[in-house]
Amino acid sequence: MRFFSVFIFLILFRSVLSQEYLLSNVLYLPSHIKALVVSKSHQKLLVIKIQNGKPVVIDQMIAVTGLRFGDKIKKGDMRTPSGVYFPVSFKSKKILPSYYGEGAFPLNYPNALDRYFLRRDGDGIWIHGSPKKEILFFSSKGCVILKDKDLKRLSDYILLKKTPVVIQERFFYIPYKEYLNLRKKITEFIDRWKKAVLNIYNGDVSHMYDLYSPKFNSKYGTRYDLINHYKKLFYSYGGNQPFVKLINKMILYDVRKNNKKFFVVYFQTGFLSGDEIKTLKKVLYISANDMKVVSEENF
Repeated sequence: MRFFSVFIFLILFRSVLSQEYLLSNVLYLPSHIKALVVSKSHQKLLVIKIQNGKPVVIDQMIAVTGLRFGDKIKKGDMRTPSGVYFPVSFKSKKILPSYYGEGAFPLNYPNALDRYFLRRDGDGIWIHGSPKKEILFFSSKGCVILKDKDLKRLSDYILLKKTPVVIQERFFYIPYKEYLNLRKKITEFIDRWKKAVLNIYNGDVSHMYDLYSPKFNSKYGTRYDLINHYKKLFYSYGGNQPFVKLINKMILYDVRKNNKKFFVVYFQTGFLSGDEIKTLKKVLYISANDMKVVSEENF
């Protein structure tokens, strides 16, 4: 009996070892986009691309984060926020104090999820360089700090307002089958969202309400305010039957403490206005716990 138990254990152990585990934070990227994933606990940044449907690490470097552990709550708490952000500009060393080294990429913190749903404040979260040869771990005021030579290398991967930066407490790996199921779950949700938007034009808002959380909040207000905004948007485009085509789609997975998980979906979509196609960049923040949109923003 004892031998049989050991035998079963060895089979199960071998099965676990043979499983392929993938970094779950990056579920979908266009071929020309790389994602940056920062682990605060590991003090490391990974550069990720999607290859053959899987996230692959193509570069990595030391990344120093906040002096205090945990997620950012308020201005001046010396913590680095967890979430998905985008570099919005580049500040040259010519206009910055020497502390920032070769330059800085300001991030769009606080994003709509932080501002309207999680109620977090503060600002000035950057990825920036350092002239020091060695940087003390966990020593920033909230920014992500790289050695100057690494910042120069990272610059080659960054496209402003397009490159996602996923900041987490740790790298989050899951089995390949679970990764595929996760991607399928959010892809099906996006398809439902597209249909719900078109239904608004046809006077049916029930599907849109079903996809949005009662706790939804954004710069437009509640989910009711948002749907009214969509109605006005269609009317302003001349009442033409809209189309919803999603291009340059990116899907990121944001894993927090206390079992809080969010899908972050970035895409460009188009609407027909007369003979002109108008495009819009949008980010949806979706609670993975109940699959409801909790906030969104145009980018």
